Amino acid sequence: MNVLNLSDPSISSHFKDEGYVVKRSVFSVGEIETFRARVHDQFELDKKSGLTREIVTKHADLHLAIGCLLSKKNLFEILLDPRIIQFAQELLESEKVIYWGDSSYQIGTGMRSFHRDSVHKVDFDGPDWKIPYSLIRIGLYLQDHSKHSGGLKVKPGTHVRENGSAVFVDTKPGDLVAWNLRLLHSGNAVKLKWLPFVSINYPRLENGVPSFLKREQERERMSLFMTFSSESLHLYRYIDEYQLKRKDTIEALQASVWKKDVLTLAEKRGLDVRVLLPEFQLAAEEAN
Repeated sequence: MNVLNLSDPSISSHFKDEGYVVKRSVFSVGEIETFRARVHDQFELDKKSGLTREIVTKHADLHLAIGCLLSKKNLFEILLDPRIIQFAQELLESEKVIYWGDSSYQIGTGMRSFHRDSVHKVDFDGPDWKIPYSLIRIGLYLQDHSKHSGGLKVKPGTHVRENGSAVFVDTKPGDLVAWNLRLLHSGNAVKLKWLPFVSINYPRLENGVPSFLKREQERERMSLFMTFSSESLHLYRYIDEYQLKRKDTIEALQASVWKKDVLTLAEKRGLDVRVLLPEFQLAAEEAN
């Protein structure tokens, strides 16, 4: 698969300058409804397999699955959709798009706080900040967040500077959003009924907004997240210093068994899949 010519060069330019970008109407309304059904069915399968966990607090009711999207019977085709891979190619400016098992899906509402996903989050003299950063995350939200709470907020430009002002990323069903892992961002954003463009940037205040002041979510929140990179030292640092040092990410990798036909399709679609824990992959293949 070759890198596509950009239909809108401003997408790449915006991503470089601001650290995030939205590509509108990538999927149809019908496809989004199908994806919602697949997420629901996959969660039921994962629950039966003991591969789910919940985060339930006063301000969160989030249902998570263990294991990456490529290992999920009902969801691997979404990650391998040519439109997603081509979007990653465009933003990474690389025909080779690398995937190593960093993806997930969520149901429900999680915690809120601005954060970075890179290794060096506050050490601006660290290696993550020495050369242009290569890791991107693509999000697919399966409900409207242009008018409703539950979407993404970002601080544009903070992939190259320490801080900045926050804006809502007003995604609609069918949109794809991508951001640089160095970018400050916060999920599950609260939109106010009468001041929908005002971002509350303090988690305690945002968590404390009463229901009658919120633009509530129109339907159950479902979202999918996928991380990709071009070949770079940033990728190997992320794998070595983050992916393989956290209990939760190692658990997810151990649960991510990729079938041979899925890997064949990934290669055909232009995705370079790296197996980080080959001993678990091999054991699973032998068991099957």
